[in-house]
Amino acid sequence: MRRISYVWLVAGLVVVSLMTGCLSPSFVSKSSPKLISARDMVDYASLDYKQGEVLVKANFGVDLTKTLAQEGSEILYQWPELGWVVATVPTGETEISLIQKLKAYPEVLLVEPNMLYTLPEPPLDMDVRDTDVRQLQSGEEEEHEIDLFRQWGLRDINAEAAWAITTGSPDVIVAIVDTGVQVNHPEFADKEFVDPFDACVYDPTNPEEDDHGHGTHVAGIAADDGRGGKIAGVAWDSPIMPIRVMDNAGSIYTQYLVEAMVYLGDYAEANPSKRIVANMSIGGRGYSFAFKDAIDYAAEQGVLLVTSAGNDYKRVLSYPSAYNGVVSVAASTPHGVKSDFSTTGWWNSVAAPGVRIYSTVNNSDYVEMQGTSMASPFVTGAVALLLSEYRDLTPTQIKNQLEQTARGNRFSEDLGYGIIDVEAMLGELSPMAYGGLRVETDLGQMDLGTGVITIYNRAGELIAYGSTGEDGAHIFSALLPGEYTVALTYYDISEEKYVVKSQQATVTRGQPDTPVKFE
Repeated sequence: MRRISYVWLVAGLVVVSLMTGCLSPSFVSKSSPKLISARDMVDYASLDYKQGEVLVKANFGVDLTKTLAQEGSEILYQWPELGWVVATVPTGETEISLIQKLKAYPEVLLVEPNMLYTLPEPPLDMDVRDTDVRQLQSGEEEEHEIDLFRQWGLRDINAEAAWAITTGSPDVIVAIVDTGVQVNHPEFADKEFVDPFDACVYDPTNPEEDDHGHGTHVAGIAADDGRGGKIAGVAWDSPIMPIRVMDNAGSIYTQYLVEAMVYLGDYAEANPSKRIVANMSIGGRGYSFAFKDAIDYAAEQGVLLVTSAGNDYKRVLSYPSAYNGVVSVAASTPHGVKSDFSTTGWWNSVAAPGVRIYSTVNNSDYVEMQGTSMASPFVTGAVALLLSEYRDLTPTQIKNQLEQTARGNRFSEDLGYGIIDVEAMLGELSPMAYGGLRVETDLGQMDLGTGVITIYNRAGELIAYGSTGEDGAHIFSALLPGEYTVALTYYDISEEKYVVKSQQATVTRGQPDTPVKFE
């Protein structure tokens, strides 16, 4: 497993003006080319976060205990794999004031609040009528007592044809990163559940229970066994791994999501015969470097994250959906168009049914729900089927196959590359539409530490972030062909200050490691 070396650095570039809780739309203004560190690119003060804690990443591999103690702070929790710790906010300080003070220490690489995430708010109004959903015809019978007439989404993604090819594999795990799953629901009587995990480290509760119901609904869509009961999921024979990230107060914090992704990465490394696809129907406004590092950590072990686009009715940056390399899923209607509530954006990958989706909930019940939370698990289940047929696909190859076989004429911010077609997805592998960059520096060779690399599109929007490893390099995958600005920020020992270098790079379709060299 790759271990990141932590040395003097600061994060990349972004424009002076900031959007509330979001990245700036551009990092360089032609009229005023003033640059600032990515440390300052998020308006944390405008976000919701946990009181009394911050997340801190160390420079130069140092133990942060002494540094934090100088400000009256101490370590509560840490991830050695990532170099991040959770630290206390001392009496007399606020989260924001402590962040500002800690950024003055060269030992502190990055610092951010323990941000709050939410389940996407369900839309208030249905945008389809009862007559829009196919009803059983006279004389037609429900197979195995499954309410197939209510499960229009399975027909819409061509799941029945796909099941003639595969119904999943015991070696492909569907992780439901959510509110927990009611595993003793009668619908799941014959379903296999594996290694549940509670990521709420200070508030442990059995992840095989679900007081909320959201996680149970998502699990039924993604992977219920369709051979009995009232419904069918997409990946019948793939085990479900419940991972709880909502605490007893109903809160979801960065720490819980980082803990979940690190668990999945470690699990995948310890079980090389297994593949994991994770569903996360959760979103938040601020860019968390800690969360992105955890997602990348899991991805290095082959774990793909599928996430809901959000229910904002408009174009709103949300994470993890806007992170590079994840699969962001928009919601569609039975008419093949975007649901009115579904969030739009350049980060959307594909779409799936998201209105009047009938599935399991807690208290051994069934209900219809709508939202991108319901669309995402259709895609997660589809990925489980794909991995059952093509065991060795990388996360980028999975993302590419989903997008290139979707039912769309061209990309749109509404539906991404279109509504998924599971049968087509299981066919011949499509040519790679993405490219990548291998950003190389001499930091590792000269023992100058770690650099932060940030990549921006022509509009100046942050597309990708990563830090150099022990070899001084970082590989960025799943980049669309085009022109980008690559920025490297690091601590120059001779100048005793942080310096920033940048250069242009061209990503070529099908070329995974176009070199970009900083010397």
